[in-house]
Amino acid sequence: MFLKRLMRTNPGLPAAAVRLHREGELLANTYLIDLDALRANARVTAEAAARHGLTPYVMSKQFGRNPDALRAIAEAGIDRAVCVDLQDMEAVLAAGAKVGHVGHLVQPHLGSEDAVIAAGPEVVTVFNLETAARIGAAARRAGLEQSVLLRVRGPEDQYYFGHAGGFPLEEIEAAAKQIQALDGVTVTGVTNFPCMLADAASRTVVPTRNFATLTEAAGRLRAAGFAISQVNAPGTTSAGTFQTQAGLGATHVEPGNGLHGTTPLHVFDDSQPEVPAIVYVTEVSHLDGGDAYAFAAGYYVDKVLGEYQLTALVGPDLREYEVDTAPDGAIHYYCAIRNAEGVSPGDPVVFCFRPQIFVTRGRTRAVSGIRSGDLDLRGTHDAEGRLVTGVA
Repeated sequence: MFLKRLMRTNPGLPAAAVRLHREGELLANTYLIDLDALRANARVTAEAAARHGLTPYVMSKQFGRNPDALRAIAEAGIDRAVCVDLQDMEAVLAAGAKVGHVGHLVQPHLGSEDAVIAAGPEVVTVFNLETAARIGAAARRAGLEQSVLLRVRGPEDQYYFGHAGGFPLEEIEAAAKQIQALDGVTVTGVTNFPCMLADAASRTVVPTRNFATLTEAAGRLRAAGFAISQVNAPGTTSAGTFQTQAGLGATHVEPGNGLHGTTPLHVFDDSQPEVPAIVYVTEVSHLDGGDAYAFAAGYYVDKVLGEYQLTALVGPDLREYEVDTAPDGAIHYYCAIRNAEGVSPGDPVVFCFRPQIFVTRGRTRAVSGIRSGDLDLRGTHDAEGRLVTGVA
């Protein structure tokens, strides 16, 4: 989806991927992250957020919680992370980064409360009174008061499968009073998701009904006397969406794919400032008839714009070929390069799509120095940000 934009704005990244692969430094099934481009994107994001009075938390799951990437983003001015699950939280802490937000989208499970509090998050999102009570009890044990966000849900809000839940909008004041009465927690904000989504018809990113629910909840709680300091509005976020989000009342945003230039807005609007900063690098395993098969254990495309024909750059001359992948629910062992004339086993294959590395068997590596030609390739990490040693 992003190959043309990649070749126009950051052609050194696929060239570096091919060079490193051919030199034996970069193994198949690895996402390669351009640290210099990522740092520049993060700087643009941080500056845009500041202009609009927003606080950004970095979402790291898409780039596999890579610690080198987290550190580069922090150096550029976004030094706190949102942790979509507890594995995220562990990876963020292991990287030496700061935790900003825990509990959204995945709630802390039984037995995890003390670890969540020990991570020092600015806020923890709670979906119900029971979770709030457990977080409060852990905060009391630590001698702390934990700020919490209430996940709010309106009757017309739309969610991805498995993402629904939260306090009904019509009961938000009563819920906040119940939680505020608990020892160890203080209600300081609200959140919902997705608050922004791509609209293919208008070729832009637009606020959802969930966003309206979010801001209505914040207004109602403020009117009820609650000091609401965080209106957290995640979803399809990049520098180009901040004006809209801030104008609608958001205070906090959570860029992820925006930081490596792979959101729908980067498809719709070629003038967006972030450039593609991540590619999936694999290689041709074998041929079968007129097709070539490439290793694909790390493959996962987040198809927020629906189905489309995937393509990849293959071989040292980076020729573009159409690629088919396994259907939903199947294990991704290989992907098929169709009509693969001129392709040979061992050829590098470079993809540029919207990744979600944390749900794959892929690895990540970061590299700097692409523009100078003096490549500095960093260590290999698994999809949860853990250092990998040896060949695998």
